[in-house]
Amino acid sequence: MSGFTVRPPWHASPEWLKAEVAAHVGVIRQVDDVHGGMTPGPAAILTSALGERVFVKAVAESESPASYAYYVNEATALRVLPAGLAAPRLRHLVQRDGWIALILSHVPGSPAGPPWTERSIRAALGALSDVKVAPGGVPPIVSLLKDLDGWQRLGDHADAWERDNAAHLADAVADWPEWTAGSSVVHQDVRADNVIVAPDGRSATLVDWSFCCSGAGWLDRARLAADVVCSGHADGVEAAQASALRILADLPDRSWRFVAALAGMWRIRSTFPADPAMNSMRRWQRNRALALRPLLGRWIHQRRVVGG
Repeated sequence: MSGFTVRPPWHASPEWLKAEVAAHVGVIRQVDDVHGGMTPGPAAILTSALGERVFVKAVAESESPASYAYYVNEATALRVLPAGLAAPRLRHLVQRDGWIALILSHVPGSPAGPPWTERSIRAALGALSDVKVAPGGVPPIVSLLKDLDGWQRLGDHADAWERDNAAHLADAVADWPEWTAGSSVVHQDVRADNVIVAPDGRSATLVDWSFCCSGAGWLDRARLAADVVCSGHADGVEAAQASALRILADLPDRSWRFVAALAGMWRIRSTFPADPAMNSMRRWQRNRALALRPLLGRWIHQRRVVGG
């Protein structure tokens, strides 16, 4: 996917790290490197001599302090998530010499996209339908998403469309800490590459729980709607818009506010200095904000018609 970080191969990892991972997995017979994602460390599916498969991902804190912290957060979340949730299992955590590695149960299947399809959207909705109460140990969403006020802060960075609409969007998403709050488990990073659809296409598992938090139970489905538009649909732009509208139609009206807030978050973050470890991130964020404009334009028009 455009905007993703180029990962080094697993064999380039420190020898001690590979040895420690092998001590928990067994003799490694096969290594299949995995590409994509937002962190700059290696990731791979490892197959042991006994045929057992695990997924491992690692990163050095010196390479990307933010990614290192995300992996710490993910390990913390996976240890406390309630049973039955569509999530992989943390098999082992390695933290040593400024490195962190997560050894996770292997999830068979393939990413939901990009692009999304109607089948992968149904599988994702199935995985998101079983809303669980958040356990202790995961933070509230307000502590993770600090840029949902992006439309208020865009200022001189705004282009013509944004100058016409930013004030309306800023007003619509105001008080987001109150209406995003809740007691449900929220994955909070629902993207096509973070949804693994089972080989039969009927179910899905959510991976990469680095941003797990507690919040309103509909948030992940609203984020799914946004990602269908941002990541694209196999049948084209109109199909993506139609699928997003169907998802949002089953959610509270506040779900539209959340999509608008996400667009503002990506837009304001696209103006931040480049991250040398993820040098295409700002372009990726900008493109997502742009992709949501037609959907948001429709919503803004409806709000203005009814005086909302």
